[in-house]
Formats: sequence, structure tokens, C-alpha cells
Amino acid sequence: MNIPPPAGHQTPDQAAAPAQPVIEEALHSFWEKNRRLILIACAAALLVVLGREGWHYIQAEREQSVQAEFARAGDKPEQLSAFAKANEGHGLAAIALLRIADQRYAAGDYRQALENYNKAVSGLTNAAVLGRARIGAAMSQLNAGEKTSAEIAFKAISVEAALPKGIRAEATYHLASLALEAGNATEVSRLVAEIGKIDPTGIWAQRSTTLLVGKPAL
Repeated sequence: MNIPPPAGHQTPDQAAAPAQPVIEEALHSFWEKNRRLILIACAAALLVVLGREGWHYIQAEREQSVQAEFARAGDKPEQLSAFAKANEGHGLAAIALLRIADQRYAAGDYRQALENYNKAVSGLTNAAVLGRARIGAAMSQLNAGEKTSAEIAFKAISVEAALPKGIRAEATYHLASLALEAGNATEVSRLVAEIGKIDPTGIWAQRSTTLLVGKPAL
């Protein structure tokens, strides 16, 4: 026998039906109240993305331009100097200064070589290139008559573990050569042994053996 439901009674389907309209009304109400803020937030996020991508694009374009300018400078001292000034702080500016320093050193202008080596050092991050610049600066000091300063520089390079072992061995070799000139045989032997510890199979270990018989390798 079918018994009719009590007055006001809702079936499960009828009870659940109003839920969706309620959610939609709530979302619509939220949108109406906060539409302006939501649109502003979306616009701001879009500007951030566009700005970031634009910055990356500008940086990439500038890097290509700097590289092209460096290539055009070649080995011309004037152009390298102008490039270094125009791009101060860039890694290639330091390389340009290193090229100038090498040229001045080869020409026997040790003062100018030292100045440019020191400028290059401040902008170099690659350990091998940095070490070469520091060796160049110390050699420039030595050839310019600043023997004490050169010796201090070589000692600093010799013990700096962050530098390549070949660079450290070379600096130690120059210290041994200076000790030989000073007639300090004990120090020569100690430094030659130190070179063997730093880079036992390197060229400076081989060359340093001549110092033990008083004949520095050229």
C-alpha cells in the first residue's frame, strides 16, 4: 500500500537540488564584489611575466652585441681599451684588459702591463685565467724592479688552493729562482720540493730540477 509522504517532506533528490544554484549565486556575488581587484591582480601578474621575459630578451640582445663588439676589437690596443671602458664590469672587458697587459709586457712596458693586469684581475672569475693574470702582474713587478713586491705576490699565489696547481707551481718556481739568485741553497731545495708536492708531473716540476744545480731554466 502506498502511503503518501508527510506534508513538507522532501525526497533526497529534491533536497540536494538547491545546492548548485546556491554555489553559483555565491560565486557570482563574490565576482561582483571583487571583480575590480581580481582584474587588477591578473593584469599585474601578466605585467610581471611580460616584464621578466622582456628583461631576458634585452639581456640576451645586449650580450650578443657585447660579444660582437669584442670580436671587432681583435688585438688592437686602442679598440680593446675603448671596449673595456665601455663595458666595465663585464667579463669580456677583463679579458680585453688582459690582452692589453700581455701586449705591453711583450713590448717591455712593464709598468703599463702591471696596471692592466691588476685591472683585469678585479673582473676575472675563471680560476685559470685569473691565475695567469696574477702571475703576469707579479712578473711585471719583478721586471720593473719591484722585487720585494713581486716576491710577496708569488708567495700569495703559491699557497692559494683555489688556483690551478700549474699556476701555483709556476709561482713557486719563480720564488725558487729568486732564492737561487740570492744564494740561498736551502730555500731553493725547499721550494723545489714544494713544487713537486703541488704538481709533481707538471712542467714546472721538471724545470725546477735545474735549479738544484744552479742553472735556472729559461
